[in-house]
Amino acid sequence: MTYEKNKLMDPSLIQTHKYRFFIVGAIGTFMSTLDGSILNVALPTIADQLQCNINVVAWVILAYSLTVVSLMMIFGAWTGRKGYAFAYKFGYSFFIIGSIICALSNSIHFLIFGRVVQAIGSAMFQAVGPGMVAAVFPENERGKGIGLMVMMVSAGMMVGPPLGGFLLQYFPWQSIFIINIPIGFIGISLALKYFKLLPKPDIFRRIRISGALSISIAMLSGMLALSFIESYSLSDIRIWGLGIISLISLYMFYRFESRPEEALIGMDLFNNRTFRSSLIAAVLMFVALSGAIVLLPFYLERVKDFEPQSVGMFLIIFPIIMFIVAPLSGKLSDKIGSRLLTTIGMSVLAVGLYLLSSLSVDTTNLYIIVSIVVIGSGVAIFNTPNSSAMMGTVDKSKRAVISGIISTSRNIGMALGVAIATSLFAFFQSRLGGSLDDVSVNFVKAYHPVVMVSLVITLIAIPFCFIRRK
Repeated sequence: MTYEKNKLMDPSLIQTHKYRFFIVGAIGTFMSTLDGSILNVALPTIADQLQCNINVVAWVILAYSLTVVSLMMIFGAWTGRKGYAFAYKFGYSFFIIGSIICALSNSIHFLIFGRVVQAIGSAMFQAVGPGMVAAVFPENERGKGIGLMVMMVSAGMMVGPPLGGFLLQYFPWQSIFIINIPIGFIGISLALKYFKLLPKPDIFRRIRISGALSISIAMLSGMLALSFIESYSLSDIRIWGLGIISLISLYMFYRFESRPEEALIGMDLFNNRTFRSSLIAAVLMFVALSGAIVLLPFYLERVKDFEPQSVGMFLIIFPIIMFIVAPLSGKLSDKIGSRLLTTIGMSVLAVGLYLLSSLSVDTTNLYIIVSIVVIGSGVAIFNTPNSSAMMGTVDKSKRAVISGIISTSRNIGMALGVAIATSLFAFFQSRLGGSLDDVSVNFVKAYHPVVMVSLVITLIAIPFCFIRRK
């Protein structure tokens, strides 16, 4: 298809093929979330076979997260010039290469390197996914499209744990990475086939990289500083040095974005009440959610004495609820707007966290399940309308960048939530002390205030849902 035909492509033709474009993005999203959820199951096996301790094997996940967060804003800006066809071919290529490296790994360092390569591809998927959906779905179906993408995230999270358990039972741990390779080739072949229907990007459009680079450095240094807190004292030069770099980079981001000729998105966007309140609500929601959920598997194993397989069955409830509720919430937001749904979603999440704060040594399985269902429902009701509202605040030329902002806010919120929760939990446990017989009781006592902090953060977030425009 020629450049002229692409350039004059009828928008109605793009919307006719919207589900073809969606499938390409959905496969990438599914593959990256599947890989992450499988890896969580495999980490103990990998640690044993590569003969490394928990602190070292944790870098298999941490290196991946740091790479994703540091690149998403840059990739969002880059896609604005190169286009979605390039973005998905780039993402699939790196994810496939990274999966091959991981599958061939015979040392922890080689495995971590492979995960970094994977993360480069995953960062592209996460950076452009919501923007691509908003570009190919009509305005009155934007929430529906984003809801469908959330379904694919949930599907990857659902399939991962049982599939990982099966593969680890019958095959070496490298098999969890091998399954990505055929999925990736399917995705890249569909991208080559379908994305030629999209108009050519503006190759002469300037990439305003200064803002993206400064915020990426700020996020990378900030997350590294948080990851070092558990290993080093706050006075350690590595922590406060990275903190200073993060603050300086944030200041430079502000300076760049204040200049129209250098701005990636422009500070005027933050004057938009809907965008500003949606962004703040999203970060607060992920801080509260990850802070409460990160310790739940430990509660199930160490307090309730469940086997890992049983823990997996409890945790799979959350993505199942997301899979069912998120697309319904997105479709409804296309009709009634985001304000009511995000307020309801955040309120439901608060109720779920309140239920979780009452867990004890003797809590019944039914109570735990109900708590997880309520929390999952709240997140699903909130998340899709909130993302759709953020997408609706900018014109089409900036949606790739906004897509990167949405994904970055999610990762920042989750990282902050985990750091806050684990630090608070360690503090309260150290205050309790006690004998070995009190381990379960002390765990619950230390867990309660952590969940209550998450609940307070959720209550703070509710006004930011309500004050936005409809």
